[in-house]
Amino acid sequence: MTDIPDQQEMWKTTAIKIALSHPFLLNEVLAIAALHLVASRSGRHDFWQTRAMELQSHALNGFNSIEKEVDETTCVPILLFSALLGTHLLGDRSRTQHLTSHSEFLDHVVNCVGLMRSVRSLVLAQWTPTLRDSPIGALMVSRNPQPPYHNVPHECRELTAMVRQSDLGVSSIEAYEAAIDRLFWLFDLTDVPSKIHDTPRSVFAWPVQLRDEYMSLLVRRQPEALIILAYYGVVLHFYRKAWCIGNSGASLIRAIEGQVGKYWSRWLQWPMQRIAST
Repeated sequence: MTDIPDQQEMWKTTAIKIALSHPFLLNEVLAIAALHLVASRSGRHDFWQTRAMELQSHALNGFNSIEKEVDETTCVPILLFSALLGTHLLGDRSRTQHLTSHSEFLDHVVNCVGLMRSVRSLVLAQWTPTLRDSPIGALMVSRNPQPPYHNVPHECRELTAMVRQSDLGVSSIEAYEAAIDRLFWLFDLTDVPSKIHDTPRSVFAWPVQLRDEYMSLLVRRQPEALIILAYYGVVLHFYRKAWCIGNSGASLIRAIEGQVGKYWSRWLQWPMQRIAST
């Protein structure tokens, strides 16, 4: 889950202790364990895949029963659940192995982004101080780059020009610019493309910060929204050594290339070059 020692210890011990008191979280912990056994090719693939699906179903059902009752006793397990959920959604190859079109794969990714965002937003908006002072406070400690962001590839900075040259409405432009700002923040935070990561730490920090307006544009497959998502796909690609990420970034970029018209191909040149050269 992470390469930071304090956070590793938190996941190994504290998270498990908390899960023992919250069945929805415990089921997701066990689901991740089963899914990891699938990814590690340890044998009994079908058995562990089925167990992962069953356990996550129980986890989601349990979460749905308490999601409207967020308080100081549930915000901690919900945050842990949200972190594991993102890992599970992208790491579960059974969700994508039978998809036959770019459109279906995009549907999968957009649904993943929407679910990660909705679960995490339940606790981050109101309970951040509580979480910082909680036993999982180590998760809330990370580098927080501030503008002007320095470790941002110059090709990414062209996204701002793409949006400002458009004839979009004010609300759409603001939503896109907010998504691009958070994307710059993520590039700076992760040092992509200078660094390749082997744990999923920080990679899900972008989806959970997206605005409702951007998500609406993404669901409607607006080209600008898809192009921005493709640049997030580059970040995913540099996390491909993480067992739960794999080829997700490259697949996402290719799916977007298959959805947008030739007019938008210039904006996809850099993402396509990155997955071709690494």
